[in-house]
Amino acid sequence: MANAAAKKAAAARQAAAATYFPIVAALNLGYLFLRLVYQWSSITASHVGATIALVGLSCISYKGILEDHANPIPKGNGKSEALAGGASLDLLGLVVVMQYGTVFISDRLYWLLVVLPLWGVWKIYSTFFGSKGGVGGFMPQSSTGNTEPIADETASENANSKREKRAARRRQKWS
Repeated sequence: MANAAAKKAAAARQAAAATYFPIVAALNLGYLFLRLVYQWSSITASHVGATIALVGLSCISYKGILEDHANPIPKGNGKSEALAGGASLDLLGLVVVMQYGTVFISDRLYWLLVVLPLWGVWKIYSTFFGSKGGVGGFMPQSSTGNTEPIADETASENANSKREKRAARRRQKWS
């Protein structure tokens, strides 16, 4: 029982690795193969650098997916409706679009690499000042037109009344 959480995290990480490693490896190997086959004659140093960056980004997103599976953040009732992997899956999807887009469509899709810092800024913004006004719980919610605190108060009152009823039943049971 002492290391139950660590064992559970390791098992989740291993299960995610068994699922995602073949996918990410096949995507990267396919990209490298197609890059060499279709564009062998036009490969420059900038292409090599961008290819290394894209493969590196897919590896970073793979590590993020594994960490998200090992350390899930439950919402509310303990069950998260979001797909495990979250932002790392988003990054992997963007990288795959860039990889195969640059092979089949145009090298100008490398400009999508500019989107990544903008995407990172958006993720940071949504963490602190999200659409619900402090979604991450880091920043206070503004009271201008927001009815959520009232709903939260009612929910906490209902929870407290349920706790009190349960406590009364326990006391009655043991009396």
